[in-house]
Amino acid sequence: MLNFDFEIKTKLYFGKGRHLETGRILSSFGAKKVLVIIGQGSVRKSGLLGEVMNTLSAEKISFYVLEGVRPNPTIDLVKDFLKFAKEYQPDFVLAIGGGSVIDTAKSICVGYYYDGNPFDFNLKKAVPNKSLPLGVILTISASGSEMSTSCVIQDDKTMIKCGFNSEYVRPTFAIENPELTYSVSPSQTAYGIVDIMMHTMERYFMPSAEIEPADRFAEGLLKSVIDASKRVIANPNDYEGRAVIMLMSSLSHNGLTNIGKTPFLLVHKLEHALSGVYPNVAHGAGLSVLFPAWADYYINIDTDKFDTFARNVFGCNNPDKLENGKEGIKCLREFFKFVGAPLTLEELNVGEIDIEKVVNVLTDGGQKVVPHYKKPLDAEIARIIYESCVR
Repeated sequence: MLNFDFEIKTKLYFGKGRHLETGRILSSFGAKKVLVIIGQGSVRKSGLLGEVMNTLSAEKISFYVLEGVRPNPTIDLVKDFLKFAKEYQPDFVLAIGGGSVIDTAKSICVGYYYDGNPFDFNLKKAVPNKSLPLGVILTISASGSEMSTSCVIQDDKTMIKCGFNSEYVRPTFAIENPELTYSVSPSQTAYGIVDIMMHTMERYFMPSAEIEPADRFAEGLLKSVIDASKRVIANPNDYEGRAVIMLMSSLSHNGLTNIGKTPFLLVHKLEHALSGVYPNVAHGAGLSVLFPAWADYYINIDTDKFDTFARNVFGCNNPDKLENGKEGIKCLREFFKFVGAPLTLEELNVGEIDIEKVVNVLTDGGQKVVPHYKKPLDAEIARIIYESCVR
């Protein structure tokens, strides 16, 4: 086990009706003037925004709402919102939504004290050193951004989608009411389930010690998500199922499942390149296609870990490690199909995929290699993986 520091500053308010405490919670953190960030209007139409605004008014907290965040959020919108924020001068930011809304808010929070382009943080040209405090009301269980140090933003002009990690973007608090996810569409529910599992599995398939607590956490989390997903697919209003998935969203990406390990989300890099070129591809949908394809290639490189994954997560027990690992990948594909996630690039409905363009974005025209502890992923390997899952 590696040396590590572990601190999660995000205070979690979990359970039924907790969003009705938003005003009181913000007031407890000293908020007086709040900038509210939302997506494309669903929280307004559902009445959630109105309920939250009432709680702010009750605490005499002034606020202003900015809306229009799309999936795979763009730096252009961040800049527009940031210009307003610097004029409005809030003392707190509140994101109501899923990962795209939260990451947009995170970029605003660190960009507020930065004179340059906030995308500099994503490009690793600058490092945040100050931030507005951020609160979150989660409406989609997926990205884990509500409790993470990660912020992923996209530049449509360059087709670059990338993230950075900083404690300055870890939210101060998160409010999670599983009832708010009842209305999430079946497809978005499926993509969220995949994203949660990917955050966990990507950490799992990194180097482990002989006895690795993080891996046991990961296996338990994955099995919990699988069991809860079956309940939610059968009944979208199953509170316990939605509650488990929502909580696992947060625990999958807050550092718990890589404690004592070095995390590196390689398949996320493959997906970021894909949705960077094709912004209409939902992140979870891209991951559900790419992770099994990546696994088919890397099982020959990391056979023991795939065998352990198959045994401990899906209960596969073939005595041959390679065959058992393959059975685990098969079980994973079947589960993704069960929840309604795509398994081929063709199913993403964006027309014919220009694989060379995606590979070039991933590898910076073949100049960059994506690290992996056993076999780094270069343009040739990336091309094989992308081509293997076209249809």
